[in-house]
Amino acid sequence: MKLTKSQREELKRKFDGRCAYCGDDLTDKWHADHLEAVVRDLVTGKPEKPENDVYENLMPACTACNHNKRSMSLESWRDLLAHYRDVQVPRDCSQIRHLMRFGLVEFIKKPVVFYFEQVK
Repeated sequence: MKLTKSQREELKRKFDGRCAYCGDDLTDKWHADHLEAVVRDLVTGKPEKPENDVYENLMPACTACNHNKRSMSLESWRDLLAHYRDVQVPRDCSQIRHLMRFGLVEFIKKPVVFYFEQVK
């Protein structure tokens, strides 16, 4: 869906100019993310779930969060972020493992809570 300039400004202010997911301040290059994915056909670009392509389903998101979330559900993305923390980063990044051995990096095992869930 194409947003008007006023809708885009209103959406940006939804969480005081912060990303709905991580809470970082939004830059000029923020995205209007579908909370419930629209899932577009790769060939035609048409939405497979057009009922989700509504303003009420949009969240202001920083580029990094929007690209990482992709078309996942919120719960699938929450699980992926926990997987990064618990398995993937310590396993795949030798620098992180080395910093952990020196006690310079510590992963906190707490639930993944998105910014918009904290400020409700």
